[in-house]
Amino acid sequence: MTWNRLRRPSLVLLLLTALGGIGFVLRADEPSSSTRDGTPLKEKAITQEDREHWAFIPPSRPELPEVLDKQWGRNPIDRFVLAQLEENGLAHAPEADRPTLLRRVTFDLTGLPPTPAELDAFLDDPAPLAFERVVDRLLASPQYGERWAQHWLDLARYADTDGFEFDQARPDAWRYRDWVVGALNADMPYDEFVRRQLAGDEIDPDDPQSFVATGFNRCYPDMVDLNDQKLRRQNALNDITETTGLVFLGLTIGCARCHDHKFDPIRLSDFYRLQAFFTPARFRDDYPVAPASVRHENERQVAAWAADLAALEAAILALEIPLRKQLSLGLRATVTDEVVSAYHKPAAERTPQEVKLLFDTLEKDRRIKSEVFGLLLGPDLASIRTRLRARLGVVQKSAPAALPQARGLDEVGTSAPPTHLLRRGDFYNQGPEIDPGFPAVLASRASQIPVIQPNARSTGRRTKLAEWLLESRNPLTGRVMVNRIWQRHFGRGIVATASDFGMMGAEPSHPELLDWLATEFVARGWSLKAMHRLMLTSATYRQSSRNDPTAFQADPENSLLWRHARQRLDGEAIRDALLAVSNQLNRELGGPCVFPELPAELTKLSSHGAVWPVSRNREDQNRRSLYVFVRRNLRYPFFEAFDRPDTNASCPVRSVTTIAPQALSLMNSKLALDAARGLASRIARDAGPNPDARIGLAYRLALGRTPRPEESELARRFLGPETKESLTGFCLALLNVNEFVYVD
Repeated sequence: MTWNRLRRPSLVLLLLTALGGIGFVLRADEPSSSTRDGTPLKEKAITQEDREHWAFIPPSRPELPEVLDKQWGRNPIDRFVLAQLEENGLAHAPEADRPTLLRRVTFDLTGLPPTPAELDAFLDDPAPLAFERVVDRLLASPQYGERWAQHWLDLARYADTDGFEFDQARPDAWRYRDWVVGALNADMPYDEFVRRQLAGDEIDPDDPQSFVATGFNRCYPDMVDLNDQKLRRQNALNDITETTGLVFLGLTIGCARCHDHKFDPIRLSDFYRLQAFFTPARFRDDYPVAPASVRHENERQVAAWAADLAALEAAILALEIPLRKQLSLGLRATVTDEVVSAYHKPAAERTPQEVKLLFDTLEKDRRIKSEVFGLLLGPDLASIRTRLRARLGVVQKSAPAALPQARGLDEVGTSAPPTHLLRRGDFYNQGPEIDPGFPAVLASRASQIPVIQPNARSTGRRTKLAEWLLESRNPLTGRVMVNRIWQRHFGRGIVATASDFGMMGAEPSHPELLDWLATEFVARGWSLKAMHRLMLTSATYRQSSRNDPTAFQADPENSLLWRHARQRLDGEAIRDALLAVSNQLNRELGGPCVFPELPAELTKLSSHGAVWPVSRNREDQNRRSLYVFVRRNLRYPFFEAFDRPDTNASCPVRSVTTIAPQALSLMNSKLALDAARGLASRIARDAGPNPDARIGLAYRLALGRTPRPEESELARRFLGPETKESLTGFCLALLNVNEFVYVD
């Protein structure tokens, strides 16, 4: 079945009628949805044509196409690619040579260059499955998780600071980064990977790592000093909703925050229905990460301490709140609903948590000075208040030692606060209350608003959202993820707009292949490593990047994959390669962030190290780029030169520019100069005094191959009567050739 025939309405109706199903049913034009009380919402209808968009039709497993060349293909991927090449009269490129293949796949899976020993082992292995063994070895490497975590963190808009004016540090954000690395290395099935990040606290509430996984939702930029804290929370919910749509569904859901989407069949109500899954969430920065026994003992100590604290705070509030009411000084308008509720409760009914919340809020209200309270209370009560506050100071300082903490989401009960549709996205212009629900174009009228069963500790809303995303008939989740993997290995996704599968996104270059991969992904248990292996061992991946003028004329963008796409390394991989070839790379896994040295001119921005406190240990400075502190308002300059994305938003595809600072960074930066010196020392030590041996090792370390005769001759002439300085200069030149930063 070809793609054009699949798009015909009659076959689409036939296909979906046969599937039946929960939520994913093609229907005729439908009226607008309604609010919680049944009031109709005036919004655009979802039409038959909307539902026929290719991305909203559940993937069906296509038959493998017939091809003329029966010898080339290594797995089903090649049949789909070759069928389109033959249909367009194009030929595939020959297979790349082994050094090129090894360098390509090693950078793809680990972000590091192959070593000379790995090159020799591959070249000396005559077995037909030698390359497959290389792929398996790299997938089993701890460096695989580090490399692919960076791709996921781009999507998650991960950073170690809040952003905005003060850009405060998030000292425990790195725990989420390490969770991603661990999950990828363990080949956690993608469906579980999604569930844990959306609802880990609901799925396994006693597992600290499941809570850490929900840190995905806490990576948003945050204006912590915003006057209206309710608006601050709403901004966070907006960001979480938008990112969920982009990352898991590949849809620009956020465009419907203020009005119905201009291009996609996504309504204003769809945005807020999706947001309602997250409305009950509590944003925690203090979740204790420790074994259950340790955590329970600490919780007992903290509870006893908090009870003492609450008793003192309650006694102080009992003295001060009547005076506030007497002076008609109520709460400020910007406080949260939880504070308002606690304020109006009788004192005896407030929980210790409510007492603390209310006390902390009123402490920030400076409209009444402390001495005024003393005058109004009179000498006896003022004396009691003074003693209470003195005792409070002592108790506050006696808090139990804090356990390691993490950022994430959890919930405090089985009921949820209301979610309101916001007119024009304006927090101060609330519309009707609506229930959690799925985008109408992806659900039938009957299934758009799901039945959600609360569990013992939470509403269960985010668990239900994860279940729907991972439904076998969900048309987007599987397609979006296999497309992201394809994009990283082939330079561009089958759908070039990796986070926009909507009406304005690119159509798939190989639609049947995309559907086959999506169904194969599920069939292989959502295993990411299985999909890597499938793609990497295809003949399509093994092609040379050699240009064919005839093919280029017909398909200049290589959409049909008649050759392998040459790709430039990102800044993190270039820095790691510089450290690796110079034998300086510290391969320690995980842990808190590190701070490499900044250029001298940028250190002036640092207030005695507050902005960028350089790590004292040199080995820490030389850890992998994944562990470099990610400051939103001050990107590490080397990464910024090589197109490190803005961490204020999800990034599906990094820009690739060619600008002067890149060449300047590779030629003149301290990082590059130290790498050249380190590489020269390594060559002098390991290759001995023979010039040819030194040149050969330099090429094998830096470029993953032996030098061609003309390159050896040019190198000998450059080195001349060799000195330490000439060898360092040669190494610096080698680190500046295009081949060092590009992968064929």
